[in-house]
Amino acid sequence: MALSEECSLSIATTKRLVDELISQAMVEEGETVGERRGRGRRPSVLRLCGRFGYAIGVEVEPDALSVGGLSFSAEAIYRRETHPSTVDRNRIEKLLLEEIRAAIGDCSAADRGPLLGVGVGIAGLVNAREGLVLYSPGLPGWENVPLAASLRGELATDVIVDDGVRCMALAEKRHGSARDLDTFLFIYLGLGVGSGIILDNRIYRGTNGVAGEFGHITVKENGPLCTCGNRGCLETLASTNAILARARELLAANVYSTLRESAGPLRLVDIYTAALAGDKLADMVIAETEESIGIGIADLINIFDPGTVILAGDVVSNLHELILDGIKRIVRRRAMHSIAQRTEIRKSAFDSNSAALGAATMVFERLLENEILNL
Repeated sequence: MALSEECSLSIATTKRLVDELISQAMVEEGETVGERRGRGRRPSVLRLCGRFGYAIGVEVEPDALSVGGLSFSAEAIYRRETHPSTVDRNRIEKLLLEEIRAAIGDCSAADRGPLLGVGVGIAGLVNAREGLVLYSPGLPGWENVPLAASLRGELATDVIVDDGVRCMALAEKRHGSARDLDTFLFIYLGLGVGSGIILDNRIYRGTNGVAGEFGHITVKENGPLCTCGNRGCLETLASTNAILARARELLAANVYSTLRESAGPLRLVDIYTAALAGDKLADMVIAETEESIGIGIADLINIFDPGTVILAGDVVSNLHELILDGIKRIVRRRAMHSIAQRTEIRKSAFDSNSAALGAATMVFERLLENEILNL
């Protein structure tokens, strides 16, 4: 009854459609709920059926390759991460295929149903509509690579390739803290800086399919040189490596800091710990970082009025409330007051990168012909 009312269909039509989905093992009946109405049976919960099949999701970064398996009922059924010793394109592609095939073999042996497709999220500039990796700054040679077509030919299954941050935004929408949001901005701050823009339940891709390059907005005139050729891009000031480089620069300038006593390579968590203890250099680095990020987010808020901004990545997870509180303060000061006071800024529901999860989810979205992918 509730489902027929929600879909504006007759009870008979709804029952016929549900019975068809059950016969195809796409949905299954769960526990009964509520009271019986009239002579009919008690209503029951309908849920997606994991036996219908599974998808493989992959996250490709310069220093890591993460593969995950996801059942149709959103159960994580496989997880493996490898760290390639090379950035050679041919060897990375070969390893990518090997890892996907290993995941497929494992899931098939566990009788997870048929493979429904493979999704790949890659750190870089990606045109998902064409399955084309235009550029990946940490992976030399990945320029205009038709990765989707190549993998499709090797695996004989549906393949979707997209920007890793857009995959994370989709994971947040379907499995994280954005389930009830129609519009939000997802900001990733890690080895790179990027964004996934969800507007009215659709990923905003732009005319050329590559919208969301948040890391390449200019926030400091005549700032550090960026890999894109510009100067002062947010990525040169607020990425993991940029923050560490700034701290090392101040240490080299003989700014006093307890960080000088740290054993081993400098890490973001070292800066966080030092800042908590009142270290002035650490405070300075965090203040500069939150200023740059806050300026960038304020611009996006003024343009999109998203209502919610979700932050993720190593910068957020390692600098914790210090960076989050500072960003909120800068945004309140920089963005239009009427918009800023109505915008929530919060951390992602995921502690680690969720691109593999989002990449697998893309397969189901396309299978169900949901408009959110906007492909």
